[in-house]
Amino acid sequence: MGYYGQITNLGLLMELVDIMNKTSRAYQLTILICIFAMPCGWAQAGVVFGNTGLAGGFRWDAAPKTLGGVERSLAGGLRYSVQGGSWQAYRDSFSWSGTTPTVAAFQSAVEGAFSAWTGVDPVSNLGTSLSFVSDFQTNVDSSIVAGVRMGAEIDLFASNLNDAGTRGFSFFNALGSTLTLTSGVTNYNAGSISGADVTINSNPGALYTIDLFRRLLAHELGHAIGLGDVEGDINPSFIDDNFNPNDPLGTLTNSWAGLVDPLNPAASLLSIYSVPPGSTGVGAAGVDILMESRGLGISPNNSVFNLSPLSNDDYGMRQFLYPQAVPEPAALSWLVAAVLVGGLRRRLRVVLTHHTQSGG
Repeated sequence: MGYYGQITNLGLLMELVDIMNKTSRAYQLTILICIFAMPCGWAQAGVVFGNTGLAGGFRWDAAPKTLGGVERSLAGGLRYSVQGGSWQAYRDSFSWSGTTPTVAAFQSAVEGAFSAWTGVDPVSNLGTSLSFVSDFQTNVDSSIVAGVRMGAEIDLFASNLNDAGTRGFSFFNALGSTLTLTSGVTNYNAGSISGADVTINSNPGALYTIDLFRRLLAHELGHAIGLGDVEGDINPSFIDDNFNPNDPLGTLTNSWAGLVDPLNPAASLLSIYSVPPGSTGVGAAGVDILMESRGLGISPNNSVFNLSPLSNDDYGMRQFLYPQAVPEPAALSWLVAAVLVGGLRRRLRVVLTHHTQSGG
């Protein structure tokens, strides 16, 4: 996996290249201004960009925002367009293993990749304010104007990457220093994403099944909303609650989304870790994270057919970037108690009325 970042006066430009390669663990970090040679062996997971520890983290603004003359926020849903302007044109950009999927099946796969990020976390029961809407009337556009990527908020491209890898890469730009969180907090210290481009390899030798295409796109969309690859990115910071290399399966698969402070994610009961990619880290059997660049979390426990491929780590990172307010434990206890007392009183009134009527 290669990662390339460019810092300019127009914001931060990112490219994340994801390759389905389960055997190679080598990676490099390249900043076009400075180049660093990174040794193999260590990786990070639960990665975001533009952060210092738990502070910051680029994400889409929850409040309506116009940048460069175009709307760039979660308001009304993140709009996306596809190269060619239609489902059929975009489908026909790729080569398929076996029978070419119908236009309806391809549309369902793309929509399913987006929907993967909008589902309710089955463990914490936390939902999300993320939503996505197609906008094919807006042509895809890879140009950047004053730090803002043109086109729709998320543009889906096809490009021949000169090899047969079933892979993709993503760019996004981020601007500003404060934004509104999905929990309603205003002036939170973080830059807002100003546009994202996702590119899937259209080399004729790259043969996709509809299920692999959906999984790969779901992974790339994770980048488009601010998540990084777990194998390691420009921010060497894996966000987690309890990682222990002696128990990677237990500590990299437990749910921690509920530990995110929705009013101040930077104050969450979480820490920054360095996590090895091998058997004592993200490479451990059963650690199947969608944001794995190599493998995409595909395993017997998270098959390529799974329509809800996010792991607890993926849900945790979604909650970190796009927090949903949850009741305070004490308030929740009082609410439960109030419901129980209210129900008991209603039941008592019914019983007394019944006895009064019977005694009459």
